[in-house]
Amino acid sequence: MGLLQENPTEQVWDKHAIKAEINRKGKTLSDLAREHNLPESSLRSALVKPTLNAELIISKFLGKPLFELFPERWTKDNKRKYPRYSKG
Repeated sequence: MGLLQENPTEQVWDKHAIKAEINRKGKTLSDLAREHNLPESSLRSALVKPTLNAELIISKFLGKPLFELFPERWTKDNKRKYPRYSKG
């Protein structure tokens, strides 16, 4: 049996959920990259490592704050967490 979550309606944003939500809204990562004149790899990279411009594009498109989509990288007051690769 699995454990019950305290708040099951809270969305957990991992790279798969972000990509799926972009697709649900009718776009792909490649579409967003082309629309913003970025290499397609930039948006894919943002799902696994800090990539400021791509993170901002994804955040704006999904209408979600950076800290919600990338909590390991951003604070609630939109400041980058350093070191960027820390787990906290």
